[in-house]
Amino acid sequence: MQLDALREISSIAGGNAATSLSVMLGRRVEITVPDITIEAVEKVPQALANEEDVANVVYFSLKGPISGTILLILSVFESLRLVDVLTEQNVTEMENLDEMGLSALKELGNITIGTYIRAMEHVLKIRINYSIPGFASDMLGAILDGTLARLSLETGEAILIENRLLVEGVTLAEGIAFRTYIVFIPEDKSVKALLDALQV
Repeated sequence: MQLDALREISSIAGGNAATSLSVMLGRRVEITVPDITIEAVEKVPQALANEEDVANVVYFSLKGPISGTILLILSVFESLRLVDVLTEQNVTEMENLDEMGLSALKELGNITIGTYIRAMEHVLKIRINYSIPGFASDMLGAILDGTLARLSLETGEAILIENRLLVEGVTLAEGIAFRTYIVFIPEDKSVKALLDALQV
């Protein structure tokens, strides 16, 4: 029941994010039903890929009844594919990513995570305060270690949400799938507040 409630939030957020991205791209964007799992925080890198793999992450800090950190994680390969779609730049290495490409990735994260937070507010009927987005490009394990340090290790589990986006006309007629991960790491004190708000 708890996972179903979280999946409902993610489905609402995903649909809204797809609409916003469609306007941003000028193309039809569809999103699949999100895949949600709960993992111990220390196992998140292995659940996504490998802790030594380099990833690009857009993140927010959350404050209020629901506090913690929420991250949008993209592999380097996925990031560069998305930059190509967003800016029509054919960039093959992160070192060659210019300010326009970097801004496009940040805006993608801003839209995706901001929409997820607003969906949480709507479903939970609570106000969630969040920071301006930050951006990091590093080994996944190092990024998550930094996140845990900011949370003072007052957390045990993370909510992993896998989304697949289909963008019209990118390749063949059926489009192409981009895989993105949202990782929500709530502080322990927020877990009860989250479940209470979900009434499950």
